Amino acid sequence: MENEENKVYINLKKVPLESERAERRQIRRRRFLIFLLAFFCLLAGLFFGFVMARPFSQSSNRQPGVTANVYSEIQTLIKKRWLYSDNYEDIDTELENKALHGMTDFEEDIFTSYMSKEEMDAFADSINRGYVGIGVEYSGKFSVPLVTKVFKDSPAEKSGILAGDFITSVDGVSTENMESEELRERVLGEKGSEVLIGIQRGSEEMVLSVIRDEISSTVFAYAEDDYVVMEINSFGESTADEIVRYLDPYKNDYHKIIIDIRNNGGGYQTAVRDVCGLFMGNHVVYLRQKGVDDIEMADYTNATVTYDNFYKIVILINNDTASAAEVFALDLKEEVDNVTLVGKTTYGKGVIQTNHSLSNGGILKLTSYYWYSPKGTSIHETGIDPDVEVDMPEIYYDYYVAMEDDETYEIDSVSEVIRISEVCLEYLDYEVKRTDGYFDESMARELRKYKNDNNMADDSILDKDTYQTLLSDVNYQLNNNKQKDTQMMKAIEVLHEN
Repeated sequence: MENEENKVYINLKKVPLESERAERRQIRRRRFLIFLLAFFCLLAGLFFGFVMARPFSQSSNRQPGVTANVYSEIQTLIKKRWLYSDNYEDIDTELENKALHGMTDFEEDIFTSYMSKEEMDAFADSINRGYVGIGVEYSGKFSVPLVTKVFKDSPAEKSGILAGDFITSVDGVSTENMESEELRERVLGEKGSEVLIGIQRGSEEMVLSVIRDEISSTVFAYAEDDYVVMEINSFGESTADEIVRYLDPYKNDYHKIIIDIRNNGGGYQTAVRDVCGLFMGNHVVYLRQKGVDDIEMADYTNATVTYDNFYKIVILINNDTASAAEVFALDLKEEVDNVTLVGKTTYGKGVIQTNHSLSNGGILKLTSYYWYSPKGTSIHETGIDPDVEVDMPEIYYDYYVAMEDDETYEIDSVSEVIRISEVCLEYLDYEVKRTDGYFDESMARELRKYKNDNNMADDSILDKDTYQTLLSDVNYQLNNNKQKDTQMMKAIEVLHEN
């Protein structure tokens, strides 16, 4: 993220006079000489203390303060005496990674971290969203994975997989309690190869044949009525090019756009630079940043085309809109006419990380800069407030708890599973009277009605199958029914206001 091209080094507050610069250089030199003197005095004191103390510690073989020795001692003990050391194929690498992760774990900076080569590759994949697979996102909160999103024009969509489906098997192997990494390995594969995906949709079960293909899914856009909706899922290497492919056909005929960056966790600085240029124009300041040296820099957009046909823009944001996505939202709000932010306050990540290659093939992802908008605004730890604040339905924010196979609930029961089920029924327009986790008469009545509507048992018992069917229906509606998306509906309303 530290690309230095096209940067102009400036001080946003003022540019010092030459005399001031000379005076500051003199102050820095004096401070440096004082530091050197103090440092050598400290070393001399430590050496003298060590020599004086040495005769009194002949019985000890330990050399105080030698961290490498302590690390070596722990490594040897774990390799030779630890019951579980044989569980690891390469215990030395495992211990090294744990030590390096611990070294970069700071409470005041959750963004600085050590990443092994494998972790860095996975991190890059999560931003670029490029791989050979089927094109779904899923939640691992249940005993079997729940599909939460199906990418447009993906193999999964073409085969008929829908958001809200439970993935029950992959090539005949049950996914129940399967680790996420194992599921990923089974679903990914060679381009053109077939994978059989077993799914449960409500009370229906089926197996679908999916042909794996290359997935590039940072952007999706479509036209509806007199406006365009564009989703940006992350700011990856291909994001600007993807946007151009989607928006070029709409350049002459559409003048209103909704840009959805909800749940967009950010990405590369170069990517947001190029995407901002598509709406702000070429060689325009889109970012200012300041590092430990207190020098502030300006970075400029890079664009070959500008979509200035959109004279009204609504940007959807929420609490999980972060980092590069916040740069994009704030830039357009400050620099482009007639932009409205709708949703909830953003995450508030106003710092930039730089990647530093290490000799072991890993990466140090280091927080190196604060960033500011073109007008000098910082959103660090505060976020960006929307112009129009809108909540999503309660179920959107819920964390689903799992349910055991033999677990059931009836009238007068109380549990978190019941509360979630009540919220689900309410979201699906059933008339429950409470959503506090108590199973009352209205819950029994509406649950029976729901089960009848879905060709399930004619009773009011909440069992695991019923619970998972409810969750499947809700996730399908959240991802596919625009009328249930309160923030999107408000965005459409704002887009058409005079």
